[in-house]
Amino acid sequence: MKSLQFTIPGLLLSIAFLTGCNEENESDKEGLSGKFVNETFLKQAVDSIPGLIPVYCYELNFISKDSVDILYGFEQSRLAYKKDGKKYLLVHALQDKDMPFTVNENKTITLVDSAWNGATRNSTFKESTLSTEQKWDFENHLNQQMIAGEYFLFKGNKKSDQKVTFNADGSVTGLESFKRYNLCYSGDCVGEIYPISNSITFSNEKKEVFTYAFKMNKMRKNLNIYLIEGPVKDIKGERAIKELAFDLRR
Repeated sequence: MKSLQFTIPGLLLSIAFLTGCNEENESDKEGLSGKFVNETFLKQAVDSIPGLIPVYCYELNFISKDSVDILYGFEQSRLAYKKDGKKYLLVHALQDKDMPFTVNENKTITLVDSAWNGATRNSTFKESTLSTEQKWDFENHLNQQMIAGEYFLFKGNKKSDQKVTFNADGSVTGLESFKRYNLCYSGDCVGEIYPISNSITFSNEKKEVFTYAFKMNKMRKNLNIYLIEGPVKDIKGERAIKELAFDLRR
């Protein structure tokens, strides 16, 4: 009976150990899932020009247990990822080099990208909870962070009854005949205006596009949208800011 008393605890310990291993192995087999947007970038974008913020990528979309789609702006790619001890690796994220990332207890992801983009800290990605069928959620989050909301159009410094609404999904109502808008955050549009400024492009039902510069005050109560010079043949960018086109206030 004595030997039985010592055997049972040992047996229970072995079962617990094996169960723990099985749970960990099952977790590894399942991999990661969900869309994760660059929260570090979004927080900086509020008081900055997004196109000038150093960034490796804007969104991670885990589509399987070993593959992730990555949004770089106007470019995107699909990379493999794998578990490496307590962390993960984006395989060949930097040509032939892997980039580590960790999954935190609060379900955020920290991508070890500071050495690549020269920032003072690594980027944190938060899971998107948007219920959309689109592949990427990042622009919705950027719109929400920077410009989405209801405004009144002011004319001659006087408030009019005209209400303008910018929705996070990129739709706009109440402003001219515009139906959609896009905020510039990467690509050639960053250098379109001189000096480099925040820019917004509107489109109407005819798919015609109109680009403006804009400034949002730090309290995020006023949105000033400015005309810019037309494009010059054989000259890329360098379109100067002109007079105020729309004075919008909350």
